[in-house]
Amino acid sequence: MGRSWDDRVGEYVNSPRLRQRLKIGRTISSTVDGNSGTYRTEASVSKSTDCSCSCPSEYFPCKHVAALRLTYKARPRSFVDLDVVLKKIGTKEKAQLLQLIREMVVVAPTSLTALGVKGFEPLKEDDEEGYGDDFG
Repeated sequence: MGRSWDDRVGEYVNSPRLRQRLKIGRTISSTVDGNSGTYRTEASVSKSTDCSCSCPSEYFPCKHVAALRLTYKARPRSFVDLDVVLKKIGTKEKAQLLQLIREMVVVAPTSLTALGVKGFEPLKEDDEEGYGDDFG
């Protein structure tokens, strides 16, 4: 007999498998180390139908979304609140901000797209050779 839904969700709740926990306004998200890959999961904290996960599950919402919500309910402080981070960044001087941007770009070159720089868009899953349509 297979494991119950609660058992399957429970293996993720408040576990190290839910990484990069983030809260942006009323949305929570995390990277999930799943049994068949790594997924990006997000959900509204106020609307039960507003959620998504990059896993291949046929269930909606999937166990990763359920675990994300239960983790937030049990340990909301385990999520980085972007509004708090931005408030702190807002007190920095211009030179400090430029240094932060430099460090962010080194870690994640795709962040240049937020600054309007073309050619650094994240790769799409269906890009066979790993290049976007703008490259020819």
